[in-house]
Amino acid sequence: MPTIALDTVKSLANYLTAQGLDRPRILDCIQLNEAELNQSRQLIDAQHYESLFRLAEQQLGRNTIGFEFGQTIEADRWGILGYIAFTSASFREASSKQQKYQSLVGDVGTPVQELLSDGLLLKWLPAYRCSHNLVEEIITGWMAMALKLSLGRARPKTIYFTHACQSDLDRYQAYFACELKFNSEFNGIKIDEAMLDVPLAKHDPEINRLLCQHADTLMNQLTEQQPLKVLQRFIHGQLPMGVPELEDAAQNLQMSVRTLQRKLNEHQLTFTGLVESIRKEQATRYLRDTDVKIVHIAQMLGFSEQSAFQRAFKRWTHKTPKQFRDQL
Repeated sequence: MPTIALDTVKSLANYLTAQGLDRPRILDCIQLNEAELNQSRQLIDAQHYESLFRLAEQQLGRNTIGFEFGQTIEADRWGILGYIAFTSASFREASSKQQKYQSLVGDVGTPVQELLSDGLLLKWLPAYRCSHNLVEEIITGWMAMALKLSLGRARPKTIYFTHACQSDLDRYQAYFACELKFNSEFNGIKIDEAMLDVPLAKHDPEINRLLCQHADTLMNQLTEQQPLKVLQRFIHGQLPMGVPELEDAAQNLQMSVRTLQRKLNEHQLTFTGLVESIRKEQATRYLRDTDVKIVHIAQMLGFSEQSAFQRAFKRWTHKTPKQFRDQL
């Protein structure tokens, strides 16, 4: 099961407490006590997060908790990565740092950028068959952060959700104030590309620099403890932009190419072989555990086109992606 930052779980737990849910019941739901919930920088099974949404739906009688919670976005929801985003100079800078430090906040989904003739599409592709609440929290959170940091200037052109509308459409329309597409092929937001460079209201270069230094320290500690796991996460995070080079991976792990090759040799691995195995593992997982369209899976895994992904998948499994999914 994918993981999510405990900071995010704590933020939802605090929100639901403010909504009137019983605190002991919330803690019992996520199988943590108060002290454990306050252990910052930890990761937790995403299923515990999903269980909070289910509890909220049952107790509050509302199925739009994710949409409502997403509107209350604050920097602490995403831990150190949230503070880095909030103090960045622009959304473009925040996005770049998100890619670098994503390993610190879990792996429930993959953000993907796609340039269109009429704007920039920011997709969010879940790593498992998640609830509509999680999707709405992510997309609404993006929107809320954009509005807050741009002082209302960064407005989306279109919002996309793969699920059906869960409530009165006017509620969503009133908040997003743009074209809404439910039952879409993907989840995401379309914006003008120029919005990526809008100056952010909370930009603080010195604090941002210190936060990035701290994030680098955390990444280095994680690299020392679990170098192969960090490398795998880096490759996974880079694939939507294209297959990374060995030199890129070494730079991200802050080690020489020779040192990285030596560490791979210790596990009887090559960089090319590791990329191939990650693509295969991720492909089978997305086909098995999500409803993400095959064309989008191909994009997430760094293939130039769907046909190239189909050929690779058939080489791995002797089946086409559609055959593999249909047989499950």
